[in-house]
Amino acid sequence: MNPVMRCGIIFFFVLLMLLAPQRLLHAMDSAPVLRVGCLDVSSFPDGSPERLLFNYAKRYLNEVARSTGWQYEYVEMDEWTAREMLREGRIDLYFPAREMPGDEGAFSFSVDSAAYSILSLYVREDSSLETNNPAVLANMRIGVLQDGLYSYALTPLVREQGVRVDVVEHQTAEALHEALARGEVDAILDSASRKKDGEKLLLRVALMPAKFIAAKKREGLLKNLSDTILYTERVNPSFETYLGKAFLDRAQNQLVRFNASENAYLASAPDLRVVYVGGHEPFFGDRLEKGVPEGIYPSLLQALGETLGLRFRFVRAEDNEHALKMLREGEADIFFCVYNNLPSMRDLFFTATFATEDFSYVVRRGAGEVPTGTARVALPRWFHGMRTYLNMQHPNWQIVPVDEPVDCLRMIEEGGCDFALLPSLFLQQSSLLSMHPDLVVFASHSAEIPVSLAISGEQSRVLQSVLTKGILKMDPRRVQEIVNEHMTGRLTLTAVVARYPMQTVALAVVFLLSVFIAVFLIERSRVQRRQSEVLLAKNEELEKAVEEQKKLMRARDIYKQEAEIDPLTGLLNKKAIQSACEEMLAGTLKEGAVHAFFVMDLDHFKEMNDTYGHQAGDDVLRRFAQEVRSIFRQSDHIGRFGGDEFTVLMPNVTTLVAVERHARQLMTAAQELEVRDDRSLLSVSIGIALAPLHGTNYDDLFMAADAALYDVKRAGRNGWKIYDAKEDGGTLCPKEE
Repeated sequence: MNPVMRCGIIFFFVLLMLLAPQRLLHAMDSAPVLRVGCLDVSSFPDGSPERLLFNYAKRYLNEVARSTGWQYEYVEMDEWTAREMLREGRIDLYFPAREMPGDEGAFSFSVDSAAYSILSLYVREDSSLETNNPAVLANMRIGVLQDGLYSYALTPLVREQGVRVDVVEHQTAEALHEALARGEVDAILDSASRKKDGEKLLLRVALMPAKFIAAKKREGLLKNLSDTILYTERVNPSFETYLGKAFLDRAQNQLVRFNASENAYLASAPDLRVVYVGGHEPFFGDRLEKGVPEGIYPSLLQALGETLGLRFRFVRAEDNEHALKMLREGEADIFFCVYNNLPSMRDLFFTATFATEDFSYVVRRGAGEVPTGTARVALPRWFHGMRTYLNMQHPNWQIVPVDEPVDCLRMIEEGGCDFALLPSLFLQQSSLLSMHPDLVVFASHSAEIPVSLAISGEQSRVLQSVLTKGILKMDPRRVQEIVNEHMTGRLTLTAVVARYPMQTVALAVVFLLSVFIAVFLIERSRVQRRQSEVLLAKNEELEKAVEEQKKLMRARDIYKQEAEIDPLTGLLNKKAIQSACEEMLAGTLKEGAVHAFFVMDLDHFKEMNDTYGHQAGDDVLRRFAQEVRSIFRQSDHIGRFGGDEFTVLMPNVTTLVAVERHARQLMTAAQELEVRDDRSLLSVSIGIALAPLHGTNYDDLFMAADAALYDVKRAGRNGWKIYDAKEDGGTLCPKEE
C-alpha cells in the first residue's frame, strides 16, 4: 500500500470519528418524546399567575410540536433540581429559567423568551407577616441579585406604595436564599421556580420574561426549539397575540394593586355620575332599566363597579358638547371620549384605554381601494375627540362630521365623500348595510379607536388611578361576554318603517315598479339567466356558510371532548362524570330499579408507582380502565376521578346480584394486572352506594360510596361493600381470594 492511500484511509477514519458524535446528537434532538421539567403548580389555585404562565409555555410547546412532531412528558420540580437532572441527562428541558453566573459552560438557553415567570417576595416559613399586603414592606431588608433586573422590578412597587426598604444585593441565587435562611434579610426577591423548603410566598411583584434551559450537550435541541418558535411567530403572528390575551394579560392584571390612598378612596367613594348621549347603539341605547341605559358601555361600567366597589349613576346629555359642559361645571364626573393631548382637554383627567373600538371603512361596491392621499371621510359624532385623533393620524383627510350613521351612507351614495368610518359593532348589530346594496365594508382596512374615561377636574386625581387600575384588572373574558350579550340584531320591518318612513315608501314603490317593468319589458331568457346567476351566488354563499358551520361544530366537538375526557385513560373526567350522574339522578327511575354508584381505589398503586416509575403507573391505569370498560355496559358511565380513583354509575339496576357480580369482576381484573410480570402487587377497594336509597343527588351518593370505600380500606383493603346508613358504612363483604 503506497503512502498516499494510507494517508487517505487515515483521513477517512478521522473524519468518521468527528462526524459520529454530531450524528448522535442529531438523533437525540429528534427524539419523539422529550422529558420537560417544569414548576410544580399543583399548590397554586386555578387562575393564579403561576398556573396561567405554566399554561402559556405549555401551549407554546404544543404549537412547536405541530412543526417538530415532538411529544412531551412533564416532570414537576424546582430549578435547583432541574439543573442537576439536566447535567445528568435525566431531563431534556426545563422552564421557566433565567441565566445565573457560571451557566455559560454548563447550560444553553432558548433565544426567544417563550416562557414567563413571576418575581415574588419570599420570607421564611415561620414569618408572621401578612401575605399579599404591600404595607408590610416598610423598613424591610430585601435581598436581590446583583444583575439589576430584580431591584428594577421592586422599585416601582415600593415607590407606588410609599414605603422605604433596604435592598441588599447578592452575587448568586444560592447566596440570596442562604441569607434569608440565616436571617440576614427579611425577604428575598426571586422566582417561584427557585423557591426552597422553609420559604413561603409573601407578595407577587412583577411578570418577567424567562427562557427554556437545556444542558450544553443538548444545544442542538435548544436551537431547534428557538428556530421553531421564531418560525411560529413569523408564519402565525396572531398566535402569540392570542396567548398574550389568554394568559399573560390575565396574569399581569392580578399584579395590579391599590395603594393606601386608593384604598381609602374606595372605602368612602361617593356615587359617580356618568354623563352619556343616548341613541348610539350598541354602546349607549335609549331604553333605561332601573336608571341604567342599555348598551355595552353601561354594562361594562357596572361590571367595573362590582370589581372596585364603586356605584355609578347615569345622566343623559343632549350631545357631546353638552356632556363636556356638564363635566367641566361639576354636574357629572365621568364621560366616554377619545383622548387627545390638546390644551383644551388639560382641565380633565383621563384613564387608560377603556375599550378599543374597531371602525370599518364603508365604500361603494366595486371601489378598487381606499384613497391613500387626500380624502373626504364621513364620520358620525358618536365619540368626542375621534375627529381630532384621526386628523392626527391622517392629516390629509377632510373629515365631515354627521349626526347619524345613515347620513354617512347617504353621503357616499351621493358622492359627497370617498368613504365613511362606522363602528363595526354597530354595523353587525343593525344590519344597516343590507338596505344599501351599493355599499360594502372594505375588508382589508379598519381603524382602531381607543376610548377612555374622561374625569371631571372637580374630582380627586386618585379616581383616575383607581379607574385605570380597575380597567386593567377586568377579566377580558368577562368583557367579551358583555359585548356578546348586546350583539343581538334588532332589524325588523316595523323598526325600519318607523325610523325611515319616506325612504321605505320610496323603496317599496321602486321595487314594485321594477318588478312590473321586468315582467313586461325584459326578455324571458335574460330574466332566467339573471335568476340563475343570483341562485349560483346564493348557493356559493350557502356552501360557505355550511362549511363554516361544520368547522364550528367540529371545533365544538373537539373542545367538548377535551373538556370531558381524561387524556390518560379515555374515560370521563371528574367534571363529566358528575354532570352525567346529576343528569341521570334528575331523570325518571325505572320501577323497582336503583342506580348503583361505584367508587374504587387501586390498592398499593402509590408503592408500585414509586417502585416502577410514572410510565409504568400510567400504563396500569390505562389497562385497568380498559378492563373496567369491558366489565360494564355501554350505557354505564365510567370515569376517572383522579389519581388511581375511578367511579362508575350503573343506571336502572333491577337486582343487587348484578351489582355484586360487577364488584367481583372488578376485584379479579385488578388482581390480574401485571406489573413487570408480577400479579401480586395490586388489588382494588370498592365502595358502592344506591340511589335513591343512599342519596338523591351526586354529593350524597358520592359521600355514601366514599364512606363504604373507607371502611373497606380500614378493614385491610381488597374488598367491596354496599353502604348501609344503619350500620354506619355498611356491611363489609369478604375479601376475594
